Amino acid sequence: MATSLKKGMLYVMIANLINLGFNLITNFVLPKELSVENYAMIKTFQLYISYAGLFHFGFVDGMYLKYGGKSVNNIKKDDLNTNLSTLRIFQILVTFICTIVSICLKNPLFICFSLAVMPINLGNYFKQLYQATGEFGLYGKIMNANTILIFIANMMWIFIFRVDSGIYFLVSNVVVYFLIWIVLEINCRRMFKDTRYKIFTFSVKEFINNIRDGILLTVGNLSSVLLTSMDRWFVKALLDTMAFAQYSFAVSMENFMNVAVTPVTITLYNFFCREKNVDRIKKIRNQVMIFAAVIVSSAFPARFILETYLRKYLNSSRVMFLLFASQLFYIIIKSIYVNLYKAQGKQRTYFIKLTLVIVMGFLFNIVCFKIYPVKESFAIGTLLSAIFWYFICFPDFKWLDYKIRELIYPFVQVIAFLVCGFMFNAIIGILLYIVCTVVSSLILLPEETKGMVTMVKDKVSSFR
Repeated sequence: MATSLKKGMLYVMIANLINLGFNLITNFVLPKELSVENYAMIKTFQLYISYAGLFHFGFVDGMYLKYGGKSVNNIKKDDLNTNLSTLRIFQILVTFICTIVSICLKNPLFICFSLAVMPINLGNYFKQLYQATGEFGLYGKIMNANTILIFIANMMWIFIFRVDSGIYFLVSNVVVYFLIWIVLEINCRRMFKDTRYKIFTFSVKEFINNIRDGILLTVGNLSSVLLTSMDRWFVKALLDTMAFAQYSFAVSMENFMNVAVTPVTITLYNFFCREKNVDRIKKIRNQVMIFAAVIVSSAFPARFILETYLRKYLNSSRVMFLLFASQLFYIIIKSIYVNLYKAQGKQRTYFIKLTLVIVMGFLFNIVCFKIYPVKESFAIGTLLSAIFWYFICFPDFKWLDYKIRELIYPFVQVIAFLVCGFMFNAIIGILLYIVCTVVSSLILLPEETKGMVTMVKDKVSSFR
C-alpha cells in the first residue's frame, strides 16, 4: 500500500539517517587509512558508477513513468513480470559485451565497472518501482542493505586484512551489488506467487515502449549527473592526483548532506502526480527553500572534522563550501522543478533545458579555470551552473510565480553561507550562519517559517 507524503518522507529519512551513520564513518576512515592514490582510485570508480544508468537506455525510467502514482496492488502482475524479465535479459547482454571489451583493454577498473552494470541497473529498477508506487519502506530497506554491506566490506579490508589497494574495495563493491540484486529478485518472486515467474521472457513491445517513454528522462537524469560531476572530470584531467582526491573528498561531504535531502526529492514526485493545488505547491516550494538553507549548515561540522582529524584534506574546505552553496539552488531544482517536469510529462522540455545548462556549465568551468587555474575554480563553475539552471526553470512554471522576497531569499543565504564559511572557523561560522538564516527566514519567508516551527512543535508533542 502506498504511503502518504509525510510517512514516505519519514521512511526515507530513517533510511537515510542509517546511511548517514555508516557513510560518515566510511568517508572519514578511507581517506585517513588509505594512500591518496588508492583513495583516488575508489573515488574514480564511484564516478564511473554514477553513469551505469546509461546502459539501460531509458528502460528503467520508462517503467518509472508508467507506474508513477499507482499502487503496487493495482499493477497487473503479469505485465510487471514481463517488464522485469525483459530488462533482465537486456542487462545480461549489455554486461557481457561491456565485460569482454574491458578485458580486451586490460583495465581492472573498467572490468569492475562492467560487471557492476547489471546488478546496479536491476537494483535501481526495484528502487524506482518502489519510489514510483509510494512503497518507501521497501525503498529504504534497499538503501540500507547496500550501504551496510559495503561498510562491512570496507572495514574488513582496512582493519582486519590491513589492505591498502583500491582494487580489493572495488571487487567487494561489485559483490555487494550482486548480493542485493539476488535478494531483490527472490523478494520479487514472492510478489508474483499467483502468476508464473518469468525469468527469461523477452517482450519486444515492452522493450521498445519503455525505452521510447524513458529515454529522454534517462538522458536528462544522466545529464544532471554529468552536470554535477563535470567539475570532477575537469579536475581529474587538468590537475594532479592530490587535487582530485581533495576535490572528491569535498564531494563526499556534499553527499552527506544529500542524505537528508533525498526524502524530499524522492517523495515529492509521487506527491506531485496527485497534487494540483497551486497554493499548496507554492507553500512546499518555499518550505524547501528554508530546508535547503538549514541543511547546508552541515558543511561547518564537516570543516571542524577536517580541522581536527583530516588535516591533509583541509585544502578541500573552500571547494566544499562552494559546492554546498550550489546546493541551495540544486535542492530547490531537484525537489520542485525536476519532479514537476516528470509529473506533468514535460520530459522533452526538461531535457532541452538541462542540455543548455550542461553547455553553460562546461563554459563556466573553462572560463573560471582560465581566470584562476586552481581546483576551487571548478566549484565556482558548479555554483554558477546551479544559479543558471534555477532561473531557466521559471518560464516553464509561470504559475509558481515568485514574490521579490521569495526570489532573493536563496541569494541572501548564499552570501551569508560563503562569508561565514570563508572568514571564520567552523564553530564561529555555524553560529553566525544560524543567526543569519533565522533572521532572513523570518523577514523574507515569515509564513513558511512559522508553519515549519509549528509542525516541529506538533511532532515533538506527539512523541511526548
